[in-house]
Amino acid sequence: MDMENNQQNPSTQTQWPAPYAPKPLFELSKRDITFAICGAVISIFLSVLGVFGGFALGYAATAVCMLCLFAVYFAKGGKVCAFGIVCGILALANAAVFLCTSNGSVRFFGVVVSFLLSLVCLDGFINGKSIGNRGTAYLFFRAASTVEHIDITVKSLFSDRNGNRKIIGKVLVGLLCAVPVLIVVVPLLLNSDDAFRGMMDRMFKDTGKTIFKTIVGIMMSVFVASYGFSLKTGRTAKEKEGKFAGLENAYIISFLSTISVCYMLYLFSQLAYFFSAFKGFLPNGEITYAQYARKGFFEMCVIAVINLALVFIAMLLAKKQNGKPCHGIKVLATFIGMFTLVIIATAISKMVLYIGEYGMTVKRVTTSTFMVFLAVVFISVILRVYLLKINVVKTALITAGCVVLILGAVNVNRVCAEYNYKSYCDGRLDTVDIEALYDLGYEGVAYIVKLTDDKHQPTAKEAKRYLAGAYLRDYFDDMRADGDWRESFTVEDLQKREKNKEFYRFSLPKDKAYDALYTYLEEHPDFDSRCPNLLIYG
Repeated sequence: MDMENNQQNPSTQTQWPAPYAPKPLFELSKRDITFAICGAVISIFLSVLGVFGGFALGYAATAVCMLCLFAVYFAKGGKVCAFGIVCGILALANAAVFLCTSNGSVRFFGVVVSFLLSLVCLDGFINGKSIGNRGTAYLFFRAASTVEHIDITVKSLFSDRNGNRKIIGKVLVGLLCAVPVLIVVVPLLLNSDDAFRGMMDRMFKDTGKTIFKTIVGIMMSVFVASYGFSLKTGRTAKEKEGKFAGLENAYIISFLSTISVCYMLYLFSQLAYFFSAFKGFLPNGEITYAQYARKGFFEMCVIAVINLALVFIAMLLAKKQNGKPCHGIKVLATFIGMFTLVIIATAISKMVLYIGEYGMTVKRVTTSTFMVFLAVVFISVILRVYLLKINVVKTALITAGCVVLILGAVNVNRVCAEYNYKSYCDGRLDTVDIEALYDLGYEGVAYIVKLTDDKHQPTAKEAKRYLAGAYLRDYFDDMRADGDWRESFTVEDLQKREKNKEFYRFSLPKDKAYDALYTYLEEHPDFDSRCPNLLIYG
């Protein structure tokens, strides 16, 4: 009787508090399930061929496929956002960076920047335009909030709200049931036929590594599905309008004034030190070019980060009229921004002076590029003080995408190798660092090959020693036969032993480097027998 009353009276049934209410499953259509399956396949390839495949052709191809999959999935009924389209194009272009350079830093930032640009692009399909700096930055929080729906994403893929198993769940159960049978059958087949054993050995070489890479891909696919379903259905964190009216401007003006006075005194006391870089000479005192440039750079980095934080916080906390801060804050923020631009310009001049004296390296080029990036961001910050339409976050994203794309397209490693080689040949540099060229990776190989014929015998000898290391250790499997050094080897032998020759590891610098190595051996057929002695004794 009590049970009947409880069923008839809803008020007596268990009521879940709102924060603890079970999350409803996603209502998935065939299109959604197809997206999840395709996302899983691409995620596995992205893991096997991309993340664990050397970030070359495999990563570029799978990253493009993933972005295109999302674009097709979101396109139906989506919104067109010009900024999102620009970000999508830049993300695709940055994916091609991995074919053009072997520089680790450029590749790393290529992954980060293309990922962020992709999030902006995909969010634009669903939510349209992002208004203001806060709206642009919030879309990344919106993307992160989809992680909390991973559990219901998995449940929705395998069953509906009534607990009925979907076709994808039935297929998975069937596959799992086949595993015990395969464990018994496959060993019997391997023992029964050598041809089958050979085929399976080739297919499942390094099985443990392949299984690990596949598991990583499957884990990635869960995040992919959760992000897609959550964003499309609007189950993301919602941006809330704050009620904070801002601090009294007197607090902020007095704070910024104190900082500005300190900067003015610092700038005045350091005029000769900072601006001597523009004249091309060192300031008086015991200091080297290296110390001078490095000191300027680290000063710039710390000051720029601090100033960026100061201006943003001041503009965020200040009381505004019609969305604009008072004139005092504008002037002080402009001064801090201009002061930072002076620091950046001076640091770039110091780096140019350093490069002219000691040659070009990847670190020197990338740090100079980072200075340029900071300068663009600060220019946008200064403009933002007077023009509310300027979006600093968007400017930073687009600038970062363009900077990484340029560094990858021009191939900073090749530029450094070519600059140092030509500077040495022209007499601008007295010596050339062979080890530094070799550390540039594929891009440095061709120039080391050229230096083997250098008129300066110690340089030529050093180049040949590193070239021997390329043949015997770093670019090919060890040239050994039954534990002994080979007396000689041919180009055909090398092609069989070439390291990382899988198609998904292809890149243009790698292809050119191996061509240079093969060509050198063809032109110097006696070099192969001298490699072991060159490597050991120099």
